[in-house]
Amino acid sequence: MKLLAAFSAATVLAASAQAVTVTGQFGAPDPGPLPGQTIVVDFDNPNATGFSWSGGIASRCNTLQGVAATPAGGSSCFGYVSSAINPNNATLSTPDLESISFYWGSIDRYNRVDVLDSNDNIIFTITGGMLPPADGNQLLPGTNRRINFTAGPNQVIGGLKFSSTGIAFEFDSFAADLVDGTGTGTAVPEPASWAMLIAGFGLVGAAGRRRRITISA
Repeated sequence: MKLLAAFSAATVLAASAQAVTVTGQFGAPDPGPLPGQTIVVDFDNPNATGFSWSGGIASRCNTLQGVAATPAGGSSCFGYVSSAINPNNATLSTPDLESISFYWGSIDRYNRVDVLDSNDNIIFTITGGMLPPADGNQLLPGTNRRINFTAGPNQVIGGLKFSSTGIAFEFDSFAADLVDGTGTGTAVPEPASWAMLIAGFGLVGAAGRRRRITISA
């Protein structure tokens, strides 16, 4: 598999030692979940127990030009949010997780993901503009990414909020590792098979609070 240049990164809350580690990998078709993760939401089957959507979630099973393009470039159903839908955001509520990943298609600068804790507080934010080229090219599925969020020590992930101020934010194949022991607890990125896809992070602001981004080779 072709990997991106290796980076590791964590966002650290200014008033806390908590951190979320973000990793990712190019791929078409989807490179698939990390070790220890299980598919929990795929828009082709019922959601796994404890996983539910709220807000302006929509789904399709094929590309509709100018509206939404299937992330996998195939016939699998997928979800999306759009500025044409009110509200232009949707939240996936989850059980307490060690990690969660999803396949992000046609990445645009106006896409945004907020990682939430179990109390719905934002603990990390990422936008499509942080994942170059972020031009929403539906004809280059190889620029799609599987993005993984791993909770830091004494921290859990309790959901993801997706928003778009443009045409659409498409996603599919959510996979997770639960804190309660359902998963193996090993969904920590392995340097030999995973590479950081976010180079040149700047400061990321969420909910009016400043977060520091640390990048190391």
